[in-house]
Amino acid sequence: MSSAVAAAAHGSQVAERRDPVKTLDRDAAEGGAPAPPAPRQDAARPPSMNGTPVNGENKSTGGGGATKDSGLPAPARAPHPSTQNRVPVNGENKANVASPPTSIAEVVAPDSAATISISDKAPESVVPAEKPPPSSGSNFVVSASAPRLDIDSDVEPELKKGAVIVEEAPNPKALSPPAAPAVQEDLWDFKKYIGFEEPVEAKDDGWAVADDAGSFEHHQNHDSGPLAGENVMNVVVVAAECSPWCKTGGLGDVAGALPKALAKRGHRVMVVVPRYGDYEEAYDVGVRKYYKAAGQDMEVNYFHAYIDGVDFVFIDAPIFRHRQEDIYGGSRQEIMKRMILFCKAAVEVPWHVPCGGVPYGDGNLVFIANDWHTALLPVYLKAYYRDHGLMQYTRSIMVIHNIAHQGRGPVDEFPFTELPEHYLEHFRLYDPVGGEHANYFAAGLKMADQVVVVSPGYLWELKTVEGGWGLHDIIRQNDWKTRGIVNGIDNMEWNPEVDVHLQSDGYTNFSLSTLDSGKRQCKEALQRELGLQVRADVPLLGFIGRLDGQKGVEIIADAMPWIVSQDVQLVMLGTGRHDLESMLRHFEREHHDKVRGWVGFSVRLAHRITAGADALLMPSRFEPCGLNQLYAMAYGTVPVVHAVGGLRDTVPPFDPFNHSGLGWTFDRAEAHKLIEALGHCLRTYRDYKESWRGLQERGMSQDFSWEHAAKLYEDVLLKAKYQW
Repeated sequence: MSSAVAAAAHGSQVAERRDPVKTLDRDAAEGGAPAPPAPRQDAARPPSMNGTPVNGENKSTGGGGATKDSGLPAPARAPHPSTQNRVPVNGENKANVASPPTSIAEVVAPDSAATISISDKAPESVVPAEKPPPSSGSNFVVSASAPRLDIDSDVEPELKKGAVIVEEAPNPKALSPPAAPAVQEDLWDFKKYIGFEEPVEAKDDGWAVADDAGSFEHHQNHDSGPLAGENVMNVVVVAAECSPWCKTGGLGDVAGALPKALAKRGHRVMVVVPRYGDYEEAYDVGVRKYYKAAGQDMEVNYFHAYIDGVDFVFIDAPIFRHRQEDIYGGSRQEIMKRMILFCKAAVEVPWHVPCGGVPYGDGNLVFIANDWHTALLPVYLKAYYRDHGLMQYTRSIMVIHNIAHQGRGPVDEFPFTELPEHYLEHFRLYDPVGGEHANYFAAGLKMADQVVVVSPGYLWELKTVEGGWGLHDIIRQNDWKTRGIVNGIDNMEWNPEVDVHLQSDGYTNFSLSTLDSGKRQCKEALQRELGLQVRADVPLLGFIGRLDGQKGVEIIADAMPWIVSQDVQLVMLGTGRHDLESMLRHFEREHHDKVRGWVGFSVRLAHRITAGADALLMPSRFEPCGLNQLYAMAYGTVPVVHAVGGLRDTVPPFDPFNHSGLGWTFDRAEAHKLIEALGHCLRTYRDYKESWRGLQERGMSQDFSWEHAAKLYEDVLLKAKYQW
């Protein structure tokens, strides 16, 4: 037994005694079924995250029986809350974890004159303009402070108004945890990582931010402003891929670079990603947890690495292993199961993983979830924590990288998410083609406190029926909390002056001052490496990207007869659809003197093509942001792009009369439009050397670093933090 006595904040005293509940034995925790303790009737429990969903009245919403056409076993009956996460808990819904005696302070903030204004006016639907909005900036205003309360990560407090309650938690004989590093001895010493009197600097009521605040104009001569200062936050970036460990596209680059930029601004930053392989940099932290995913109990281990000021946490489970080369592969049910497990484990990482000996806790914490694979995280955060008094000061941001992939499934598979039944309405969506379905991305966008789209141009497109992929109404309804921010590039990896892939095999590093000689040497080295005729006068065109419909590979195929009729060379690098891979091989066989098709992906070759090519083709049918055009300009390679999404934001068209622009654009995803733009490009290359040099110099002079993008993300973090 332990007792609690505290002095009230305004003069009153409250004493409370709690009875510990007997700990279940180890065998029961591993699958036995002992009689559960009698539930308390005077305190509501949150529904178990690992059991059958229950509604707000704590009644079961699921039953036995197979789920129609799910391909998965029906969800099991809800276990008693005393076996939540397969770890015994007591009647207060607290886990009986073997840990040092813990002092738990529950603080009610004193009365404060500070207020947080909340608008009762419902957000208005915004109908997109006929053309993208013009560029405009916005300022973030700092105002009054507000009291806050941090809650210890393993307890659900009972708050008494006007009182401070201090209790020494019992230390019952409990289940022994697995061996862990010695640093775990201080794991639950909350005084080391939670500040009860956190200063609160600002709340912004001006939610409507100009869509184009992250557009091209803002990258020029941009002052990133002071570092985070008093607004330092704990930021957790959650993604299904992260460079350099696992990457299939731009999302992996963002997950690897944005956290480092935020850390440089003074924030404490963590990246959470599945552990698909054996990553030698990461070590096992000795923490084991159990979660349910689609009705199955699964063990999760956590691995940690600290690199460039960022904590990288890898979630290890059998379901993730050996998917390094196919991280999004498998059936719909398999993918759904992986993402459910990933989101459940990720939302609790700040509690369980002692990064540097000190867990992040849940104070001053913001999650950044990326694409539909992590869209369940904002939903779980609200349904299982914030709705029940936990993580009240934790916020979530949902980032849209590609809305074409949404995580759709039959409505009758919703029980496998193990969410309360009333949350189904946030998932339910009607598709004129596919009919009614459950949409993971839709739910995540609704539940997130803020939404970021990876370019202002793409945000504008998402509000249209044609560009919204069925989610345009949701984007419009949530326009008040949505902002477009262009991604940055990692200047340490994509920099011709220090690029490690240009330091051998005849390549060379170069800068703007050595552009002519350096570019020529890289071009000749690339021609030799690929077996093409070494010619300095022939335009060398490049394509780097996934081989699928989005990237416009078929448009290049339709234009191929014209391309090979010109005095040019073409190098294409990518992997994807088998028919398009076969097409690349066919083009190389038919036009071996001019065309090279490299099926697969090579980071080294991608860097060398970017450095050695004269122009880069990006005929994407849609492109949320695009990074290859930014890489190309940094290396003096001129982009030829379809003017959509982020490509329109970052590649202003060439204007020879005003000596402006960074490349060539075309307005429709059609072969004859690509041919027209490419024709102007080739003519300028051959006949107007001064104009071509101007294009290269302007491109290499742009600042597309993550420093600017991180400042814009910081504004969104602040809005999320003070959003009530």
